[in-house]
Amino acid sequence: MKERLLSNSEKLFVQRAVLESTRVDGRSIDEFRKLRINFGSEWGSVHVSLGETRVLAQVSCEVVTPRATRPNEGTLFINVELGPMAAAHFEPARQSEASVQLNRILERAIKDSGCVDLESLCLVADEKVWNLRVDVNVLNHEGNIIDCASVAALTALAHFKRPDVSLNGEEVVIHTIYERDPIPVSINHFPICVSYGIFNKGKIAIADPTNLEERVAEAKIVFGMNSYGELCGIHLGGITLTSSDVLLRTASKAAKRARTIVQKIKDNIQEDADKRKKNEPIGFSECIRHSEITALVQDRLYIRLKRFKLDKNDQNSETEVMEQSSQDEDKSDEDVVKKSEAEQEDEQMEDETIVSLPNNSVVLLPKASDASNQWIPEDEMGTEENARKSIKKQNKKKKKKRSKEAIARMNDIEGSSSSEDETCMLTSDDINR
Repeated sequence: MKERLLSNSEKLFVQRAVLESTRVDGRSIDEFRKLRINFGSEWGSVHVSLGETRVLAQVSCEVVTPRATRPNEGTLFINVELGPMAAAHFEPARQSEASVQLNRILERAIKDSGCVDLESLCLVADEKVWNLRVDVNVLNHEGNIIDCASVAALTALAHFKRPDVSLNGEEVVIHTIYERDPIPVSINHFPICVSYGIFNKGKIAIADPTNLEERVAEAKIVFGMNSYGELCGIHLGGITLTSSDVLLRTASKAAKRARTIVQKIKDNIQEDADKRKKNEPIGFSECIRHSEITALVQDRLYIRLKRFKLDKNDQNSETEVMEQSSQDEDKSDEDVVKKSEAEQEDEQMEDETIVSLPNNSVVLLPKASDASNQWIPEDEMGTEENARKSIKKQNKKKKKKRSKEAIARMNDIEGSSSSEDETCMLTSDDINR
């Protein structure tokens, strides 16, 4: 599947937005996207997200024979995979130009700069050394893959711990985690890749370009900088040559960015080590956050309007409407509760019957005001029964009185009506009063 072509209107829109010091996603020219680092349950398993760009890195090791030119050094291999999961135009099981370019930039920044102490990976000179393999899988491509991949690869190497080894004569014994504690990889410095997109004939440089901005940009600069401000590598691609002022300005900004990222990597590794010591659950579950799930189900209105009327002269705010609706709901709920309690009392009064009991006996009767049961002696039952009878009589008198009043009102309305069209609607509530 081929990559979607950009229209001239899209290119012109991005270019004019950059000229006005604004960007499509709302960031400023020198603003970077949010960086997040999450560790898996295994050593050397890291998930890095830079905005919507996501990369998964995993480090593995094995014992191999060293190269003849460097018999006392181990080996380091970096592999970047771009598949259909990252973008639809990438073909599976086939290296594209973008993947080859990413591999070369990462090898220059990490491997050629002496980031990892390869001599510490030697077990037996000329015979056996450790081979570290860093597999970088791009999960989602939304621009600036090189920065995200470099952070993921470097963090995975710093987080990885190889098993301990002992020599029994000429035999090499590899111990498991339960036998001996694993040994971390010795890293000399932390080189970070920082990318900039060039616009307006080499006069404007934007930090952390997105996929759309990368395709529209005239050129792209990738700096490999460590926390000490040392330049570990540089890559310039495009058709426009930048001036010396732009290079110096972007290099100083890249050095500041590298220092902040290296400090963030060290803090996250230390936090992960503390969690493992406390036996807390560790994994990629933190990558899933409810605030980041882009589902249509969450696009709801949090303000519910009740009894709202569309009126131009009405200038009440939404908060007043919410308060009014909440008060109405509370009142309605209280009325319903009162009605239900009154109905329950009436039902209890109607369902209760008088039972004759022998002398010196007691009976269990519920109280209307209190739900708890209470033992009542036989002598006090007479007063209780008389009170109930009087309450029933009063209720019957009230019902008769209400029905008479309703009939009288109906007669008055019928007598006073002068035309045949005037009618009166009576409900069951008026009759039962």
